[in-house]
Amino acid sequence: MNRIVICIFLIISFSGNYITGQNSQESGLNVNFQIKDASTGKITPAMICLTNLQDSTIHTPMLNSVTGAISKTSDFYRGIEFSKDRNWTGPVRKTNGSGNNNDRSFVYGALSSVPFWNDPVMYQVSGDFNIRLSPGKWHLSIEHGNEYIPVHEDFILSEKDNDITKTYTMRRWINLPGRGWYSGDVHVHHPTNKPEFREFLLEYATAEDVHMINVLEMGHHSDANNDFKQEGFGEKFRICRGNICLASGQEDPRSEFGHIIGLNINHLVREADYNYYDLVFKKLHQEEGALVGFAHFSWNGCDLPRGFPWYVTTGEIDFVELLQFARINTLDYYDYLDLGFRLTAAAGSDIPWGSTMGEVRTFVYIGKNFSPSVWFNGLKNGRTFVSNGPALFLDADGQLPGSEISKPKGSVSKLKVKAISDSSIGVISKIVVYNSDGVVKEQINTDRKDSIEVSLDHLLLHSQWLTAAVFCENNAVAHTTPIYFIVDNQPTWNSKRAPAIIKKQEDAIEKTEKEEKAKQIPDEGILQRLENAREFYKDLLHLMM
Repeated sequence: MNRIVICIFLIISFSGNYITGQNSQESGLNVNFQIKDASTGKITPAMICLTNLQDSTIHTPMLNSVTGAISKTSDFYRGIEFSKDRNWTGPVRKTNGSGNNNDRSFVYGALSSVPFWNDPVMYQVSGDFNIRLSPGKWHLSIEHGNEYIPVHEDFILSEKDNDITKTYTMRRWINLPGRGWYSGDVHVHHPTNKPEFREFLLEYATAEDVHMINVLEMGHHSDANNDFKQEGFGEKFRICRGNICLASGQEDPRSEFGHIIGLNINHLVREADYNYYDLVFKKLHQEEGALVGFAHFSWNGCDLPRGFPWYVTTGEIDFVELLQFARINTLDYYDYLDLGFRLTAAAGSDIPWGSTMGEVRTFVYIGKNFSPSVWFNGLKNGRTFVSNGPALFLDADGQLPGSEISKPKGSVSKLKVKAISDSSIGVISKIVVYNSDGVVKEQINTDRKDSIEVSLDHLLLHSQWLTAAVFCENNAVAHTTPIYFIVDNQPTWNSKRAPAIIKKQEDAIEKTEKEEKAKQIPDEGILQRLENAREFYKDLLHLMM
């Protein structure tokens, strides 16, 4: 059963501070904690929250510059240096309560950053640490990523206890790499230009069990002085420890027209005409294997209606952040699919505005042998589902998400959809299969099972996209990239819905055009690009009719 620790922290954390208690060498009982991974039997880094239930204070193994209060975005701008001290503690990350963008994004609202985590904060520990605690009742929560069962335990320390060791074993409820699916976070911000910074990110990724970390240098419209400086770009600067890897990318351009992500790049791309996004798209795609993504799609953020309707018409957007900040935006996603665009579903935490690395994940199917290049190739091909909890598998005639399947009219495709979760991660409420006509099949989990599935023969009367989603009682969700059915060589657009969708795009373009023309010196390049987009939609509608 989920339990919420209501404590002094929740009352005062909005100012950025909380009470850590007398966590020092001067008083209390010496308690040793060990956290192990059941699959290896070895100590593992993890994320925890340790609460004194008598005075509602949060305690950390070590007090330092980033753990005396809720960590701020400024801590990540400066960079966090990892230490091999066994009591080193990572930044204290706010996971509940209204955010102000200095501690966690305001976009969450009242939602928990991690659906299965009800504690007010979480912070990284080595997995083998000691701390001095007063006698009394304590609560410990441990998290090791979405594929492990979180631990929540109340325990009592008596005055007779001292130098005791408490051992916890983190057990998988699913092994997605064993099934060929490897998790990644497409949107992480932190400098990598010092060894201690890179070590922090590798340890953080290990604590959260995320395999592919894309660390983005962040640009600005006003100047070329980027934040979150990277050591370098390309394969030479990738760092891997086992199957945990870091790769540098960019979040740039970032203007009133939206935020763009470049992954698997060899160097930063920036144009003198900063708002001419299409020039950046083309240069990024000149780099072999590079991907272009649109950030913050999940919450319709960073002026999605202003920029996206016109630069999606370039055909240069590979993926969108469909899931972020505990929110998913299928409304706009399905609209663009209905216009015939193919957009891979991805997810990124946007830490430090997100609460923790990998709180939302892009799972990419790559098979047995993991490497960054293979992971990026799977992402490029749309072999993905996104999740902040459950696992979700979509199969059509043995083909994975992102696949294109050609069939004659009247033929049948054998669909299989399976959702798996654990009650500690999120109890499944339903799985739904969608296509360009709407709901194909909805399966309610009346018995509250950890696994439910749908198998059906799907009759194909026209070309279409088809995708699947799973929803949990605690708002955890997973969603796949579509499979695209090509029937009699026809496009996958929805000609019935298209006029209304195109009207919405044209209205957004007109609004942006008016704003641009109202400026003292309108940008003729922007106006021309808006006109090009308008012509694109006009031609598209003509083709459909």
